[in-house]
Amino acid sequence: MAINQNTKWPNRNALYLGRSGSGKSQALKQNAEIPKRGARVLLWDLSHDHYAHHIDSKVTYANQLKAALASGKPFRLAFSGGDGSLADFEWWCKVVWAALDGDHETFVIVEELSAVCSSVAKASPNAARLLNQGRKFGMRFHGVAQKPQEISKTFYDQTEIFYIGQQRGDNVRKCAKLLGFKVDGPIEELQQLEFWRLDPKLNGGAPEFVKMNYIPNNF
Repeated sequence: MAINQNTKWPNRNALYLGRSGSGKSQALKQNAEIPKRGARVLLWDLSHDHYAHHIDSKVTYANQLKAALASGKPFRLAFSGGDGSLADFEWWCKVVWAALDGDHETFVIVEELSAVCSSVAKASPNAARLLNQGRKFGMRFHGVAQKPQEISKTFYDQTEIFYIGQQRGDNVRKCAKLLGFKVDGPIEELQQLEFWRLDPKLNGGAPEFVKMNYIPNNF
């Protein structure tokens, strides 16, 4: 289980929301708070959207993570096996929880988050534990999703930073509410790789327009 509780870690959890092709994974890659090298990074990345050592086997993933933790060296391990089921995601969340250590930052990245949400209310048990308690053990959560309305409320409640990209239909209304915008306002004008970023530490806490570049997956 997670060790070395430290309540001084700040909440810097982030969600990246946008329809397919909006560039939300690019926004994550260009978040300067996630070190490109020298960090502890665990990913749920079935589509290989990110640079990492991708592992399909649960046994191999758990064993390589155990070895990486014992070495004390940085790691970037992505689970990319299974069929993306909620049961597989719950297993992965349990493994991540066991790896957390309040003496170290651990960046936890989840692609296609809405696909592994059990409901729009409370998240599944192991995922809920990560979001509700992970901060105290150095976790920095970064979730990527196409469908904001299908994400469990637990993730919204524990997120401080939002990157809002192109949206359609009812998702515009959901994201406009997050940003404090009118429904027919700036969100519908966004183009590919354009986002509204909401971060309490930046721009006086007000939404800020940002534009990303394209970065290949091997970066």
